Amino acid sequence: MPRSRRTVALAVALVVLAGAVPVAGDETPPATDETIDIETEGFEPDYDPTTVLSRVERLRDLSATQDITLHEYDAEEGPPYDVRDAFGGIRPIGAQALQLYSNATTERRHPLGYTVERRGEVHIYLLDESDLTDHGVSQEAVLAHEFVHALQFQHDLLTPSRRQFRSAFDRWTTDSRLVTTALVEGDAMWVTQQYLDRDGESDYSVGEYNRTLTRAAWPHSIAGTPYYYGYEFHEAAGSSAANRSAAIERPPNSTAELLHPGEEIERAPLPDSPEISGDRNLTRYHTDTVGELVVRHALRLNGLRFARAADAAEGWTNDRMDYYAADETGPATRWVTMWESGDEAREFAAAWRDLLDASGARDNQTSDDTLLVPASDHAPGMYYIVERDGATVRVTAAETADTAARLAEAAENSARSLVRDSARSSAQDSPAHSGRSSATSDPNATAVR
Repeated sequence: MPRSRRTVALAVALVVLAGAVPVAGDETPPATDETIDIETEGFEPDYDPTTVLSRVERLRDLSATQDITLHEYDAEEGPPYDVRDAFGGIRPIGAQALQLYSNATTERRHPLGYTVERRGEVHIYLLDESDLTDHGVSQEAVLAHEFVHALQFQHDLLTPSRRQFRSAFDRWTTDSRLVTTALVEGDAMWVTQQYLDRDGESDYSVGEYNRTLTRAAWPHSIAGTPYYYGYEFHEAAGSSAANRSAAIERPPNSTAELLHPGEEIERAPLPDSPEISGDRNLTRYHTDTVGELVVRHALRLNGLRFARAADAAEGWTNDRMDYYAADETGPATRWVTMWESGDEAREFAAAWRDLLDASGARDNQTSDDTLLVPASDHAPGMYYIVERDGATVRVTAAETADTAARLAEAAENSARSLVRDSARSSAQDSPAHSGRSSATSDPNATAVR
């Protein structure tokens, strides 16, 4: 069992000076007598893992504190398979509502590498180097990326199950998972890019992760976004190792703040989740927040240009998607999105209607307010009711028109209650402050069809 051995530096403290942005790699952590083993289990790399770690430590300004074990695994051969239509808190019926769901098959995808911590010990798993050649990346580059995660574990910036992140958010949702993943992966991407620019020979580019895969591969497509947008966030924040650590420890409150660094986005209040009393066919069982990044990517996956998708998603201030079980008529969702202004809401609603039109939406013959996106070879049919009320857009989606109508009506009653409560509060309080959070009622509220 080959073993690399060397003496490493132990970072005792990380001092952050206001306004000081050190150049990555210019400072080497102070040396101590700590001795670290890098153990390679079952394979012999043609590069020196010790050298890779030393370079990563300089770029990350952190030192390994414990032994690290490296493993290599082979890509399993097999036919294409259907990726489950779920990601984060998005479940299959939510994927249908977002026009992401597809029962088409897609290629099997293996991680190029991954890092885990078990019983306080860090293990790195690397795809076989011969398999990595198909991806145009070396195993050394993948190891550099994974060594950053090893350092994150050893310096308590990352924990198994990422439990330390959950306390930073009111709810652990798709949006909050993407935020925290972006900070962790963006950190590793920044180091990897710098590593290859200085010490490697590769055409590797972070920009390759700003991509939109096929609809059948939408979970892979969305899962790749944190790598690019996390890198961009750290770049905008100055890229110093201290800044990256601080961002991981104190993450932005949403992907909206991730996408717009330096902008504080106050969450708009949401109406209560609609409940339909006495109707066992519509029971709420799950709640999620998808966030600005998923809105942007869903628009892109359905054919909108990158620039328009970004413009339509910008201005987001909050959202909640409620899932309902319907025993006889199929499940349903109610998605309420809050926007910076009525104009921003109108822009999003128009883009969402274009998304539905691209999927063949047509007026439902039994209701002027209901749209039917017919079934395709790869997705079931869905009924939609899309409504805009001031800075709020409400999207109801169900597999039957009647379910969509009943759920939309219940949600409208909840929205009216919020408006009444807001009006009473405004009458009692001082003039409202300005900001990206307001839920207003528009006398010209329309159903976007």
